[in-house]
Amino acid sequence: MIQITNLTKSFDGVPVLKTFNATFADGEFITLLGPSGCGKTTILRMIAGFEIPTTGEICLDGKLVSGGKTFLPPEKRDIGMVFQSYAVWPHMNVFDNVAYPLEIKHVPKDEIKTRVEEMLATVHLSQYADRLPSQLSGGQQQRIALARALVAKPKILLLDEPLSNLDAKLRETMRFEIRDITRERGIGVVYVTHDQTEAMAMSDRIFLINDGVIQQSGTPEEIYNNPVNPFVADFLGKVDFFPGTAAEGEITIPSWGVSIPSATERRGAVIVAIRPENIRLSKSNGGITGTITRMTYLGDVTDCRVQVGESIVRAVEDGDFRRHFKANDTVTVAVREFMVFPDDGSTQEQLQIRT
Repeated sequence: MIQITNLTKSFDGVPVLKTFNATFADGEFITLLGPSGCGKTTILRMIAGFEIPTTGEICLDGKLVSGGKTFLPPEKRDIGMVFQSYAVWPHMNVFDNVAYPLEIKHVPKDEIKTRVEEMLATVHLSQYADRLPSQLSGGQQQRIALARALVAKPKILLLDEPLSNLDAKLRETMRFEIRDITRERGIGVVYVTHDQTEAMAMSDRIFLINDGVIQQSGTPEEIYNNPVNPFVADFLGKVDFFPGTAAEGEITIPSWGVSIPSATERRGAVIVAIRPENIRLSKSNGGITGTITRMTYLGDVTDCRVQVGESIVRAVEDGDFRRHFKANDTVTVAVREFMVFPDDGSTQEQLQIRT
């Protein structure tokens, strides 16, 4: 378990992490998500012991490791760390790279051999044990780094954007491999990324950060379906925002020239947030009408832009949608779900990424 209390960090008097409180359960997969420079890697480095907090405390399994006059160095925290740059030893073969953490702990050679061979099999690198890292692909080198971090059986695994250097297909494969390996071993994970798809696919809980402030934490479903503000809605998924006015039973969207039914209890100026997958286009008559201005075929889906009144609305339909519709077609626009935020004039300010 990791317990973080009133944690802050400043560099040269400039705060990069404002007050952070959290408890990460044993075996939980936690993702720190946010734009570059938001403070997520700083949190990870403080947990690891590479940075000293400006204020606050960090406890690992109930033991204070950072706080006040206490500071436990990284090598005594029983953690494994995987970096974005792999950080494998170029002059050592795969076996020796993975064995290194055990050798510096003076583990008996027979046990080293057994544990390294088991770990190489886990990450599908057994056949490459004698090769140098330079003879392997980026994905294979990342597996070396993962095996080296796990071979010492750490209580916690910390990963700092470990997949950002890989191609899209390999990133997807590695997401599931990392998730499966750590789950099988019951290892707690703190994972840093700016990729919302990675966060959604891998996490038990997500902490979304902007400008050193935790905007929202929760399960992927909670954050995606119930964002607390427009920034969260915008960063985690695709969404369009439209100013409106809420009254009992409906919201009027002036730029659309229509009103839509609503059960919101808000009244007055609001922002209506609609995700593209919650727009449905059809040729049926009645309801809200629009004109398709652009269609982009992406294989499994067709990404559409539709002119509704003075606004452009985005919709995501099935891949075969383009067989039945074309640009300039008039369509009926159905809104299945939407979110409502108060409009105090600060929406554009909220949406800014601050680093």
